[in-house]
Parts: sequence; C-alpha cells; structure tokens
Amino acid sequence: MTSKNLVRRTIYSAFIIVSLLMVATACGKASNNSTPDLAASPEASPSTSQATAFTFKDTKGEQTLDKQPTRIATTVTYLTDHMISLGLTPASTVKSQNEDFPLYLKPFLNQVDIIGEQGKVSFEKLLSLQPDLIITDTNSIDIYDSYAKIAPTAILENGYVAPDWQTAFRATSAAFGLEDKAEQVIQEYDKHKKDAVSQIRDKVAGKTLMVLRIRNDIRYYGDVDYKWLYEEFGFSRPAVYPVTNPESRYEVLSKEVLPEIDPDYILLINDNNEIFNELQEFSTWKNLKAVKNDQVYSVASDSWFGGYGPNAANSMLDDLVRLFAK
Repeated sequence: MTSKNLVRRTIYSAFIIVSLLMVATACGKASNNSTPDLAASPEASPSTSQATAFTFKDTKGEQTLDKQPTRIATTVTYLTDHMISLGLTPASTVKSQNEDFPLYLKPFLNQVDIIGEQGKVSFEKLLSLQPDLIITDTNSIDIYDSYAKIAPTAILENGYVAPDWQTAFRATSAAFGLEDKAEQVIQEYDKHKKDAVSQIRDKVAGKTLMVLRIRNDIRYYGDVDYKWLYEEFGFSRPAVYPVTNPESRYEVLSKEVLPEIDPDYILLINDNNEIFNELQEFSTWKNLKAVKNDQVYSVASDSWFGGYGPNAANSMLDDLVRLFAK
C-alpha cells in the first residue's frame, strides 16, 4: 500500500469515528433535555394523578383518594352486593343474621374478613384491618365520624327506602362513577327474569300466592315488596290481601284470619322458629290448602327480605325456578 493510500484511509477512518461521536453526543443531549422537561411540564403530573386517583360522590360531597382502594370495607349487606356487582369486591364486611355471609354472596367472599354484624360493627376489628375505604349508608350517620377516623368513608343514602333494588343499585353506581356497569348488570338480570317468567307463568296462572314472614309476629307482605310476583310471574293475589305502603310494608296477622286467605302457595320467610313451631300446631294452619298440599316453600330471609341488590335478586329468581318450574 502506498503512503498516499494509507493517509487517505487514516483520514477516512477518523472522519467516520468523529461522525459517530457527534451523533451519540446529540442523542445524549436530546435524552438529557427531554427528561427534565417532562418532569417539569405542568400537564404531566395531573395526567399521572388522574390515572391512579379514585373519586366518589356521597351525601357529604365529592372526595378523591390518591389511588384505587384495594381494602374496601362495607358495613351493610346490600352495599356488599352492590360493590361485588360493580367489580369492587370488599376485603371486609358484615355477616348476616343466619350465616357468616348470606348464601347468595358466599361464592364471592371466600377470603373476606368479618367485621361484625350489620348495625354492630367492631371498630377494633375494622381498625386492625386498615381499610383504605369504608362504605356505609345514612343508617350509620351517627357513627360516621368514628368510621372517618379509621379511613375515608363514603356514606350513601339508605338504599332500603328506595322503591326497588334497581334504584338503590343505580344510586350506588352513580356515587362511584360506574353507571354503565350498573346498566349492564341490570340488563343481565332482566334477561334472567324473562327466562324465569317463561318457565313459570303458565304453570302458576290462577294460583294464589301468599308471602309470609315469621318474626316476633306473623307478617303478611304485599305489593310494596312483592308486586312483581303477581304482575310479572302471574301469581294471583288471595281474596284477602294486605294494604301496604312504604311506611307500612306488611300487615300483622292473627291465626284466625288464615282460613280467609287460604292460598295455593305460601312463600315462607322464617326468622323465628319458636313462633313458627307454635303456628304449626294450630288447626287453622294445618287446614290451609298450601299446607295440606305440601306447597309451603321456605326461602332465605337474607335474600327475600334482607337482600336489596343484583345477586340477591338473581338468587330469588333461581328459587322461583327451582320451586315452580316443575
């Protein structure tokens, strides 16, 4: 190789090396300059916050948490049902009066802690679980401050006074900005109900139905809670039927009135075995058509009386199909 060629090759190699160094330096500057600009940008921080923040609106107004809650505690069973249906299953909640959890909710609550009974929450237990959000209703307005000292607390209107579970559920979903999810859940329930009606209505047409609850007395329930059984499923009301309203949802019955009602079917919600056992000893009970034909059907108080959410409502449909679509 001549000396001229060697010089040319050396100069060419040096040019290539210098060019590569210039490109690398420029990229490094661009990278170093972009990072501070992004961090300092006034638009960057809010967008990050919005991605992780969790906002809800309750009777106290609007509150925003720094991040999505993962340890939610509910103090009312129907709110537990609502939150499960909205995809926010609580980490702790209250047990029912008959079971650790209502049977219709048990499949969703395998690893959920008990914080007491509805209306009898253990603040010590609740505090030990360190929830990041407590959800309650205005039945607990007197102890709201105690809850709020433990964790941010959403206090919603008492859902039990709503005209139906759908209205109560929609109110809960609105509090957490999940209205679309609620409508999807309600549509799925409507399909379930339509299918149940198609299996039952023709079989029970013209048959009378009585909804009876045994508590500290004998309670006969009417249209406030069970109008849908008669108007959608096709059961007939007995000749003697209770006059009810939102302030008086049932009539207390004496045993002597039972023969005048004499229904074909009785849906029995039994919350007092002692009174029910006494009732069964009376001839007025034994001579009822439903009793003689073995058509007194016990249903769970947790769902048929205490339930006020999508899972409870679906379990009631399942009960009706099991009992009447034979």
